[in-house]
Amino acid sequence: MNNRTKELITALLVFAAAILLALNTTRYFGRIDMTETKEFTISSTTKDYIKTIPEQVNITYFISDKIRAIAPAAGQIEDLLFEYAANSRGHISTTSLDPSKTINEAYAKKMGITAQQVEIYDRNELAYSTVFSGILIQYLDKTVAIPFILDPSNLEYEVSSKIQKLVENETTRIGLLAGSDQNSIDYYYSYLNETMKKNGEVEIINRGDYIDPEITVLFVLGNQDFTEGDLLNIDEYIMGGGRAVFALDGVIVDMVNNLKATKLEENPALEMLKKWGITINTDMVLDKYCKKITMKGSMPMNYPMWLSINSRFVNKDNPITAGFASLDLMWASSIDIDPVPGINYQELFSSTTDSWVLSHYVTGNPYEAFTTQNLVEESKGSHTLAYAATGQFPSAYTDKVSKETKIIVVGDSDFLSNLIEYTESPANLMFSENLLQWLDNDRFMNIKTRSVRDIRLNKITDLSSKVRAIMAVYLVNIFIIPAGIIIYGIVRYIRRKRKDA
Repeated sequence: MNNRTKELITALLVFAAAILLALNTTRYFGRIDMTETKEFTISSTTKDYIKTIPEQVNITYFISDKIRAIAPAAGQIEDLLFEYAANSRGHISTTSLDPSKTINEAYAKKMGITAQQVEIYDRNELAYSTVFSGILIQYLDKTVAIPFILDPSNLEYEVSSKIQKLVENETTRIGLLAGSDQNSIDYYYSYLNETMKKNGEVEIINRGDYIDPEITVLFVLGNQDFTEGDLLNIDEYIMGGGRAVFALDGVIVDMVNNLKATKLEENPALEMLKKWGITINTDMVLDKYCKKITMKGSMPMNYPMWLSINSRFVNKDNPITAGFASLDLMWASSIDIDPVPGINYQELFSSTTDSWVLSHYVTGNPYEAFTTQNLVEESKGSHTLAYAATGQFPSAYTDKVSKETKIIVVGDSDFLSNLIEYTESPANLMFSENLLQWLDNDRFMNIKTRSVRDIRLNKITDLSSKVRAIMAVYLVNIFIIPAGIIIYGIVRYIRRKRKDA
């Protein structure tokens, strides 16, 4: 065999090996995830679960080539979906196609995949194009769709949780119950309603109505108009092992009547919680770490009654707050615990150490806010605003004891309301999903929270520290860096002159 023949055989073998390697990249492949929380790499939780699926799951990514060309996120989504197939040991197949190039566009729309218009520059001209970027998941005769997605940061949770619900034939039923006549679900909690619809079947429950024990999670929103008769059904739901979020007030603020604040003394709902060892105080927590409010005829001003929760004051050991992004509370009350045997309590978050409490005199007036801290010097410090409680709860009205269950209590009914549009607090809705998933015993919750970080720029609460940090930034960016560049240029110039000489 001459050398030419050997070279030809070697080239053919290398070419064949490359083809075989390419064919196996959908099953064996690797990539490096440089994100801090490895949010673009399938977790061990997902890998372990998808290997146990009894029948094959088909994932179809409907992606338009036009959006693929201008949005790098589309490639990240595609990579992650193919990683499902590669790690499933044949339990998942993944297909990617452009519906506009096939006969599948009508089918995609029929299955819940929606198209959106995006701006595309073609030859320096702005044009609008209708594109797809949706995911269809099929298992046996059941399907579920992610209609449109271009943010891959939370994709693993979306896909894994949907696969689980299809495979295990689960339906999450979410009850929404408003405790105030003037703050209805449709009017005051419509954003929350829409968010919950993305996570399951939503049922709006009226005060005093029977609560189906099959409701997965109940949100009790506000407590101003609850009677003891209304609460009997809630108590019965909890006794049956029901799980609930109680977003209740110790103080209510009338936004129509000049932010007048009123304590909810001897409120039946607050009395019910006391039977479970949880006291929402009839006070108001104020904090220097806060949002701004704009009053008529004035510039935006700091409003300590609207608290911004700082990531240093959340419980990193609970999945609800482990991946804390941000959260804002409006006219919140502090919470105390008087432990009841059989119930375990875990603090979720609190105000910062620069907060104080109004208990005897409460006000929503922003012009009075900072003057009040001198009147309540003894209350300065961090104050708990939310608890999670698990165990067996004694009935507030009978001699029953509940099945093993869990509840969450937050001393504010407004943080899940439509006020979030005014306060620019969209992360509150993300937090509501965390509450739902923890109560629903969601095995994939750790995936969801790992991709969320607190990226707000106002994390420094001490004024003097904030001024020093700002001055340091100015000093480094305006003086030190330019000076360093100039000095480097001068030194190089002098060296070159010497070398030439």
